[in-house]
Amino acid sequence: MSGRDRYANSARGPPPRGGPNYNDRGYNPSRSAPPRGGGRGGRSSNNDDYSASNASSAPIDPNMPDWWNAKKKAERRQREEERRISVREENERTKMGYNNAPRGGDGGRGNARVVAVNNGAGDDRYSRKAGAEGVGARQMSDFDDTKDKNSALRKKMFMDGGAGGGAGGDDRLRKIATADEELEGRSLMDLVDRGTLMVGCCLILIVVIAVTIPVALISEDEPYVAPPVPDPPSASPTMARQQVYWDIFDRVQRIAGGPDVLGDPNTAQNRALNWIVFEDGMELGPGKDHLHQRFVLMVIYFISGPWTPVEGRLEWGSPVHECEWEGITCKDVEELEAELEGKISELLESGREDGVKIDVPQRIINRLELRQRLVSGEVPGEFSLLYYLQHLDLENNQLVGALPSPLYKLFNLQTLFLEQNQLTNIDAVGEYRYLEHLSVSKNAFQGPLPESFKQLKYLKTLYLHTNAFTGQVFDILKDFKKLELLDLAFNKFEGTLPAELGEMSNLTSVFLGHNEFRGTIPAEIGRCPNLKEFQIDASHKIGGPIPTEFGKLPNLEFLKLDTCAFNGTLPPELAECQKLYFLDVNSNDLGGRIPTEFGKLGNMRTLGLANNDFIGGIPAELSQMAQLEKAYFQNTDLDGVMPQEICNLRDRGNQTVLEELIVPCDVECEIPTCCTRCS
Repeated sequence: MSGRDRYANSARGPPPRGGPNYNDRGYNPSRSAPPRGGGRGGRSSNNDDYSASNASSAPIDPNMPDWWNAKKKAERRQREEERRISVREENERTKMGYNNAPRGGDGGRGNARVVAVNNGAGDDRYSRKAGAEGVGARQMSDFDDTKDKNSALRKKMFMDGGAGGGAGGDDRLRKIATADEELEGRSLMDLVDRGTLMVGCCLILIVVIAVTIPVALISEDEPYVAPPVPDPPSASPTMARQQVYWDIFDRVQRIAGGPDVLGDPNTAQNRALNWIVFEDGMELGPGKDHLHQRFVLMVIYFISGPWTPVEGRLEWGSPVHECEWEGITCKDVEELEAELEGKISELLESGREDGVKIDVPQRIINRLELRQRLVSGEVPGEFSLLYYLQHLDLENNQLVGALPSPLYKLFNLQTLFLEQNQLTNIDAVGEYRYLEHLSVSKNAFQGPLPESFKQLKYLKTLYLHTNAFTGQVFDILKDFKKLELLDLAFNKFEGTLPAELGEMSNLTSVFLGHNEFRGTIPAEIGRCPNLKEFQIDASHKIGGPIPTEFGKLPNLEFLKLDTCAFNGTLPPELAECQKLYFLDVNSNDLGGRIPTEFGKLGNMRTLGLANNDFIGGIPAELSQMAQLEKAYFQNTDLDGVMPQEICNLRDRGNQTVLEELIVPCDVECEIPTCCTRCS
C-alpha cells in the first residue's frame, strides 16, 4: 500500500509538506498510522492469521471430522502464542538497544536507530498491518514487499524529522512501538468491554424506536402540522381596555342610575361595568348592540349571586353571547315582531314607564328562568330595564312580602312564575295586561283574591294552590273564557261551583280539592269537551249525585272525587269515557251495584270504589279492563265469589299484572293467589 493510500484511510489525513511537526504538543504520533483493518476491503478472513482469534469458533474445514478441526485449531492457537512471545522479546531487545544508544541531534545517529528498529520487530509489525489493509485474499509471500516499502517510508519520515533533533525522533519511535505493542494481536472485541458494547447497542436501539414510532403514527393518522409560532407579546390587556372604559361608562350611565351610582365601587353597577371592560372574554366595545342587555344581566347577577355553577351548562359570565347563558332564551327582533303583531315596535319605542330606554339588540331576550338563583331575596330594579321580556320564572327563590315593584313594570310579560317563595301581596298583578300564565303557588298569600285579577282576561293557566286564599273566587274568575288550567287546591275558598264553568270551553284541567266549596258539581261541566282532568277531593261540603254529564266528555282521563259527600249510584254513563284510566270515588256515600258497563273501560289502571255502600257481587265484566293495575273494593257491602276471570288478571305473563286487589272479607277470594288482602 502506498503512503498516499495509507493516509487516505487515516483519521487525520496526510502530514503537511516537509514532514510532521514532532514538537507540536497537540500532535499524537500513534494516530499517524492507518487504523487497524483499514482499507476499504477490511481484513481478509482467509489469509490474515491475525484475525484467527475472531474465527476461532469456526471449523478449519467443514468437510473434515470434528477431532481433526479441533486439532488444527489447537495448533493454530499454539503458533499464535509463540508468535506473540517472539514479538514481545523482540520489543524488549529494541527498547534495550534504544536506551543504550547515544543521544544526539545529528541525522546520522538518528538514521542508525531507525535502521536498527526497522530491521527488528517494527518491520514485521508493519508488514502485518499492510497485509491487513489489502482487498481480497493474499499469499503470505506478498508481505515481504510491503515490509520493505514500510521500512523505507519510516526511514524517510524519520530522516525528515531528524533535522529538528534526534531526541524527537527517538521519542516518537518509542511511542509508536509502545502503542503498537499494546494493540498487537488484539481484536475489536478485545479492545472494547463487551458489556459496555451491549449497553451502547441497546441505547441506540431504544433511540431509533422512540423516534420511528411517533413519526409512523403521525404519518398514518394525519399529516404532521407544526405548532403555530406564538405571537409576540402584546400590550397589556388592562391598558388596552382602559382606553374604552370611559366610552362604555358614558354609554351605560343613563340606564345605571347616573354617574354617581356607576362610579361607586360598592355598587353592583360598578362591578358590572368593570367586569364588562376588564374581565369579559367577549371584550365588547361601546358600539355593540347588546352592550346594554349584557350590562343589565350582570347587574342582576352581582346583586343576586353568586350562583352555584351547574356542570355542563354555560353559566352567567361565560365568554359567549348572553343568549347562550343558562336560563336565557332569545329571539330575533323580526321574529318577535311577527309574534306580537306589530306591538314590539311600540314597546321598544316607548321604553320603560319613566322614558328610559336601552339599546335593543338584534337578539333580544324573551325568556328568563332564574329558579333558585335570587339567593339574596332581592329583585334588582334593573329588571325593569328588560321591559321587552315575555317570560319570567322566579320559582323557588327567597322573595318575601309584596311583589317587587320593578316586576310590575314588565308589562309585556306573558308568563310569570313566582312559585315557592314567601310573597304575601300581589295586589297590582292586573298591570300585566298581556299575562297568559301565572303561578303564585306555595307562597304566604292570605285573604280574598285581589280584584285586579279581573283584568287578566288573557289568562290561560292559573296556579293558586297551597296558599291561604279565602272568599268567593269564582266571582272573579267566572268570566275567564280563555282558561285552560285552573288549580285552586289547598286553599280556603268558599262558595259554590258556578254554572259558568261550562262556559270555559277551553278547560283541560281543573283542581279544586281541599277547599271549603259547597253544593254540587254543575251539570254544565259536560260542556267542556276538552276536559281531561277533574279533581275535587277532601271537600266534605261538596256532594249530591255524580253528574251523568261526565259521560259526555270524550277526552276525560282522570276523575278524582274521593273523600267528599257524593251519594246515589255510580253513573253507568262513565263507561263512555273510553280514555279514562283513573277513577277514584273512595270514601263517599255511594251505593247500589257496580255497573257492568264499566267493563268497557279498557284503559282503566286504577279503580277506587272502597269505603262506600256498594252491594252485590263484583262483576266478571271488570276482567275486560286489560290494563288494570290496582283495584280497591274494601269496606263495602260486596259479597259472593271473586270471578276467576278477574283472578286471571293477577298472572298474565309479560302483560300488565294486577298488582293490588283488595276486597271485603265477605267476598270469597284466595289470598294471595287471587286477592292481595281483604278488609
